[in-house]
Amino acid sequence: MFGQPSRIRPVQFTVLATLVIMVFWLSLTGCEKTTNIVEPSPQNYVGSRGCQACHPDVYAEFSTTGHNFILNSASSASQQGYYPFDERINPPPSRGWGDIFYVVGGFWWKANFVDKQGYLITGDQAQFNLVSDKWVAFGSGTLPYDCGPCHTTGYRPEGHQNGLVGVTGTWALNGVQCERCHGPGSKHVAAPYDNRMVIDRSSSLCGECHVNGDVARIPAADGFIQDHAQFNELHATKKITFACVDCHDPHVSLNQANLMRANAIKAKCETCHYQEAAAFAASSLPHYRLGIKCIECHMPHVAKSADSVPARHRADVRTHLFRINTSTSAIMFTSDGKYSNGYLTLDYVCLGCHVAEDISWARSNAPAVHPL
Repeated sequence: MFGQPSRIRPVQFTVLATLVIMVFWLSLTGCEKTTNIVEPSPQNYVGSRGCQACHPDVYAEFSTTGHNFILNSASSASQQGYYPFDERINPPPSRGWGDIFYVVGGFWWKANFVDKQGYLITGDQAQFNLVSDKWVAFGSGTLPYDCGPCHTTGYRPEGHQNGLVGVTGTWALNGVQCERCHGPGSKHVAAPYDNRMVIDRSSSLCGECHVNGDVARIPAADGFIQDHAQFNELHATKKITFACVDCHDPHVSLNQANLMRANAIKAKCETCHYQEAAAFAASSLPHYRLGIKCIECHMPHVAKSADSVPARHRADVRTHLFRINTSTSAIMFTSDGKYSNGYLTLDYVCLGCHVAEDISWARSNAPAVHPL
């Protein structure tokens, strides 16, 4: 009624058994033997000198920027001529080079020192300020060196570089070298046309390090904006829509002693603000005739890295706030002094140079600077 049940023929059984055995064998051995999967070789860091052969001009310029010298071995920093524009770096008065493992900075504003255990040296004469040529106090107690993310290339948060217990993390290269921004370059060096380097023009890349705390606030202390807050400042202005590299060439040093310094700025203020520039040139005040540039008023030295000069309203780093609030009630900082209000006020714009004048004088003369 229902017919005879089907039977598996010998040939069909042999094929089925073979398939079952193959599946079982692959489950044990994996598929790589049949698919020939090849794991990609890891990228390695080659150092800025690895870029020199093909990019000699860029390398020559970049090698004199402060990025290279944000962290230095003591054996290098102690050599005559190591720094391109200044040779005054010595260990703290109470120490010798044999006590130092790293020098932090020493290129333009200041130098700090890391001892042989990896801790920052603190105390009354622990920091050297290049602008004033003076030893000053820095920190207190035991401070680990945890600045690797912004002071090195190829940083990883695990471990202790060179086995120094006071150092947080490990890295491939001291200082901010080409590959900190462009990525590891071993494959590019081996085959340049087949492996392109990273070209990131965003301000957020610069903002990974040129930032201080919450980017939405501009930290301040002792009457000045704190160091490393350029990205914070930019966020408070309408120029946050720009990329830092629209105005800056990051490969050229802005150090005053750099003969190529003019090439560091790619776009001048008058490129966009041509009406204001024309009004400034026609002003009854002598600023334009004296060679005063836009940045003297719109990017005054309101941020402090190492020193403030004797003038009450002048420190050693230019701000990126740009906008001047000329209101008679405007104040630069919050009432507790911990933050900048996000604009410049006339006391910090004018009185850093006109030290004998007061705020009333500044307010009465400001409208004549570039009347529109």
